Amino acid sequence: MRGKRVPIAELARAAERGVALCDVIWALPVDELEPAQPPRGHAGYFPRAGYADMLAIPDLETGRIVPWHDHTALLLCDFVDHDGSAIPLSPRAVLRSVVERTRSMGFEPIVGLELELYLLRETPQSVLAKRPSQLVAVDERPSVYGVVAGSRQETFAGKVRETLLDYGLLVEACNPEAGPGQLEINLRAAPALRAADEAFLLKSAVKEIAARQGLLATFMAKPRSDWPGSSCHLHLSLREDGSDAFHDAAAADGVSPTMRHFIGGLLAGMAELSAVFAPTPNSYRRFTPYSWAATTATWSFDNRSAGLRAICRGDGATRVEHRQAGADSNPYLAVAAALAAGLEGVERACEPPAPLDGDVYASPNGATPLLPATLAEATDLLERSALARDWLGDDVVEHCVAMRRSELAAQAAAVTDWETARYLEAL
Repeated sequence: MRGKRVPIAELARAAERGVALCDVIWALPVDELEPAQPPRGHAGYFPRAGYADMLAIPDLETGRIVPWHDHTALLLCDFVDHDGSAIPLSPRAVLRSVVERTRSMGFEPIVGLELELYLLRETPQSVLAKRPSQLVAVDERPSVYGVVAGSRQETFAGKVRETLLDYGLLVEACNPEAGPGQLEINLRAAPALRAADEAFLLKSAVKEIAARQGLLATFMAKPRSDWPGSSCHLHLSLREDGSDAFHDAAAADGVSPTMRHFIGGLLAGMAELSAVFAPTPNSYRRFTPYSWAATTATWSFDNRSAGLRAICRGDGATRVEHRQAGADSNPYLAVAAALAAGLEGVERACEPPAPLDGDVYASPNGATPLLPATLAEATDLLERSALARDWLGDDVVEHCVAMRRSELAAQAAAVTDWETARYLEAL
């Protein structure tokens, strides 16, 4: 989250004229610690007139009071050039474009997001001097859905629920997850843009609430090799003329042709969009068997070992849970990419294979289509993806490819603790 603090007396002017920000924010390295390095990004976009200004136009409908600050409100913005045209790299603009295209097909996309995170007894200063294995979580052992463990974490979790409610975010539930000190927070389903807005706001809010309690909340995909990864599950559905477009009461399995084709599109797009759902080298540490992350382009009914989990209840909640994205993904781009793949399937009447039964992780080698195991493989697929270029835009694809390759270069140049511990004395 980047922006500026503006006195309330300047709000009307800011809403009318926008607030100037340098467009270099799209191309900064994620840690911003590398000295004397040019900003990253694809050469066709940066430097564009020497890292020029763009305008952040406040979306007044997103305005909300920030409960943990005094006399402070927050507004999300849309980024535009001085001629009023949308900045193509803005994730919110990308999702807005996908939503508009969805509506042109006669559908309203509804999305519910579940975010996982780790809560650590750390500070931004303490983690800089620690190896991953030395990170200390607020709880010493995992307890999935554990009520007692949840009670131990309630000082934080209760404050999060209370504060997020005051912040205008509807939390359906939260619970301890599979890692020590790992929490899952479920947001109520909403129209796609609002759902992504709320997930985006949740991530920054949780970090600030944790910091005020002397803790550190992280949405990193896998902070320690001996901890499970953190996911961002996307629950996707479509409405048509106000009705559930995914449910068909006459079908034996309750699945409408629209839902079936949507699943077909999701499966076809999972591999080539992996670099959107898993944007860093660390993201791919999640993808191991029995990690409850999607390792295969497969689907099944109410089965968390498959990449896509179809939930067909016939109560207006029929949906597809896309289990590939990590908590480190950008909510706007993840939702946009998932909708793009599903709707491409609807447009092309893409038929999925038969749903799998049983433990998909236990499938024999070669029996199920594996998803990319590294960011390098995923980035190459994204660069060649006609689907991504059509729905997300060439600028977005080129920029994502450039940024991910810069992360791979930074990783390749780094001497890690593992290397030092393994080789320093041995060789």
